[in-house]
Amino acid sequence: MPEALRSGWEAIDTGAALIDGGGPSLLVATGEERLEFLHGQTSNDVLGLAPGAGCAALSLTAQGRPVAMFALYNDAEHERVLIAMPAAQRTDTRAALERFLVADDCEFEDAADLQGRTLAGPEAAAVLRRAGVELLDDEAAGWRMRHATIAGRSALVLARGDLRVPAFDIVAADPQLQPAFADPVWDALRAAGAAVAGADALDVVRVESGTARFGVDVDDTRIAIEARLEWAIHFGKGCYVGQEVIERAVSRGRIQHTLELLSAPTVVAGARVSNGGPRDVATSVVESPRLGRIALAYLPAEAADTGRTVQLSSDAGTHDATVLPWPRPRRLAGRE
Repeated sequence: MPEALRSGWEAIDTGAALIDGGGPSLLVATGEERLEFLHGQTSNDVLGLAPGAGCAALSLTAQGRPVAMFALYNDAEHERVLIAMPAAQRTDTRAALERFLVADDCEFEDAADLQGRTLAGPEAAAVLRRAGVELLDDEAAGWRMRHATIAGRSALVLARGDLRVPAFDIVAADPQLQPAFADPVWDALRAAGAAVAGADALDVVRVESGTARFGVDVDDTRIAIEARLEWAIHFGKGCYVGQEVIERAVSRGRIQHTLELLSAPTVVAGARVSNGGPRDVATSVVESPRLGRIALAYLPAEAADTGRTVQLSSDAGTHDATVLPWPRPRRLAGRE
C-alpha cells in the first residue's frame, strides 16, 4: 500500500484529515413549497427536518431504483434547502429533482461555484472548534448544518452521517466569497490539527463503512434496498416516488440480492459471484490497512451469511472471498 494512502487513512481513522479532491458541491432549493416538494420527491422525511437539521436522501424511479443520492439541509434562516452531493453528480441530481416540478413553488439554483472539501475523522469536531466553529455536541453525529466563520471567512459546515467516523463538508457561504475562501480556510484547519489525505483514503473508509457510492455500487438498475440504503429512507413518511416498491420489498422480504462486505484477497472490481446472477458482482475494491483487501459486492440473498465463503470469477481466475459482518446497523426509520 502506498505510504500516502496509509498515512491518510490513519489520519481519518484516528485523527482528522482534510480531503484533497472529490469535494462536495451544492444545489439550493428555494420557494414557499420547497420542503413539501422535496418531501414528495425524495425518500426521506424532509417536512420533519427542524431548522439546521439534515438527512441523507434518494431520488428514485417508480420502480424504487436510485437516480441520485444526496444530503438535504434545512437552512430555514435563509429560507432555502441546501442539497449536497459530489460535484460530478450535480447536473444529474438537479435533473432528477426537477423531473416532476410543474406548478410547485420550488426553484433550484446551481451553486456550482460552492465546491468545498471534506473534513473527516474522530477529531474533526475538535479541529473545527479550535478553528473557531462553535459546534453543538450532537453535530458530530451527522446531518446537521451551521453557518460559521473560519479564518475570517463565512462558511457553511455540513455534518454528514454516512461514514464510520464523523465527517463535515465545508464550503463558502456565498459564491462571491469562493476565490478568497479556500486557501485561508484550509490553512486554518491544518493549523488546528487537520492532516491532509487524498480522496482514495476516504474511499477506503467509505467501503469499510458499508456506504454505497452512486454510480459505482448503486445506480438505476438496482432497487435501493438491495444496496442497503435504509439509512437514506424514512419508512413512515407516506407517499413518495418509488415508495410502493420499497415498502413491498421490506414488508414482504422480497430482497433477492444484497450488497455485502467481503474479505477478498485477490478480487478485482467487476468479478462475478459464482452461482450468482449476472448482476452479482464486486463493485468497490480497496486495500484497508485494518481489514486487508475488501470489496463491496452483490450476492444472492441466500448466500449472504456472515462468515460464508463465496467464489468470485474474473479474467484473473476464480478466488475465494469471505462475507464479513455488515458494518451498519439496519435501522428502518419510522418503524422503531
